[in-house]
Amino acid sequence: MDFVAGSIAGATGQLVGHPLDSIKTRLQSESLLARGTNSPTTATSAYKCARNIYNEGGSRAFFRGLSLPLCSKSFEQCIAFGIQSAVDQLLEGMDVDEGTLRTGLSGMAAGSTTSLLLTPIYLVKVQLQVTPKGSLSGPISVIKRTINKLGFSGLYTGAVPIFIGTSIGYGCRFMAYDKATNIAEQSFGFGRIGSVIVGGGMAGMATWASHYPLDLVSSRMEASVALGGRQLTMTEHVKEIFAQSGVRGFFRGIGPCLLRAFPVNATIFLTYDLCKSNLM
Repeated sequence: MDFVAGSIAGATGQLVGHPLDSIKTRLQSESLLARGTNSPTTATSAYKCARNIYNEGGSRAFFRGLSLPLCSKSFEQCIAFGIQSAVDQLLEGMDVDEGTLRTGLSGMAAGSTTSLLLTPIYLVKVQLQVTPKGSLSGPISVIKRTINKLGFSGLYTGAVPIFIGTSIGYGCRFMAYDKATNIAEQSFGFGRIGSVIVGGGMAGMATWASHYPLDLVSSRMEASVALGGRQLTMTEHVKEIFAQSGVRGFFRGIGPCLLRAFPVNATIFLTYDLCKSNLM
């Protein structure tokens, strides 16, 4: 039941959040786009970035690369909710008390599992988002180009920061959800739907705030495959970001990311909750 409800919730959330995700990814990869490529002039703010994307293809440009993430987000949330529930039950059977520790461990298990399965999907999504229309025809084109350039291992570019970041992020996600829904219900008198919306939104923001620098590094590693130049290691990207922008550079694009996180995850958790209730 958790797998089915999670699948429906993931697809719904992706539709809501993809435009802002495109802006976030462009901002994260801005300095790479400036390395003498044929990409359009880079932006210095979320608004200018959005305007550049719109100039490339109108409102449809914000949904470039949606098809694969739509399927993958459905699969991701199917796995995330299913694994989290299964591990939580396993820990309960091991007499681990219900609470922050159990929720965090089950969330981390869900995050690590999804990262191992979906790193190639993230790579395709990022490359389609950072390249101008016409340079890559679609997901198959990205996969072929990556394999020709780096071999099959290239499909797992950025796997290390994704694994670490997603494990941390999903641990924080489910802990924040439990805390926020309890506070909304007990301290503010919210009903079930209201508390799920608040809890889901706060969970999404906690997820991204907890591992945003790692997500930025992985996005740059993935984008560099499409944008050309020497492929830098994770450590080299960290050094380059710090040299260019200092600590602030690791949080570039976090504004639209957090703006997107609340409605997307409120939608995901609400859809999951409603689906699970109606399917039982």
